[in-house]
Order: sequence, then structure tokens, then C-alpha cells
Amino acid sequence: MVYYKRWEEFASASAALYEASPVKTRYCVRWRHEAGLLVLKVTDDRTCIKFKTRSAVFLNRFELLNRSLL
Repeated sequence: MVYYKRWEEFASASAALYEASPVKTRYCVRWRHEAGLLVLKVTDDRTCIKFKTRSAVFLNRFELLNRSLL
């Protein structure tokens, strides 16, 4: 698993992964309240990429990513 530190890299890698195999790609969102941590995971069973943040700024970006993947 690869954790991306920059949002732009994560968004482009997840879009590329989805375009390569849209049927097999899954997108998982986890919110850990006790840690205040948002973890996003995109996988196609061969490649797994993740992004984690504690910043509320990324919530708008997260919503835009959801819309683009849907």
C-alpha cells in the first residue's frame, strides 16, 4: 500500500486506476473519530493507494473526487 502525501498525486493516481479498470476498482472511506483522521483508499485488488489527513480542508476536495469517480 502506498500513502500519498499530496492530494493532487492521490487524485490523479486514483483517477488513472479507475480508468484502467472501472469494473474492479473499489473506493473506501474511513473516518476515525477518536483520532480525527480521514483515510481514503482506492484499490483494484492489484494496486492499493491511500491518502490520510487530519485537516478539514480536504473535505471539499474529497467531495469533488467522489463526484469525478461516480
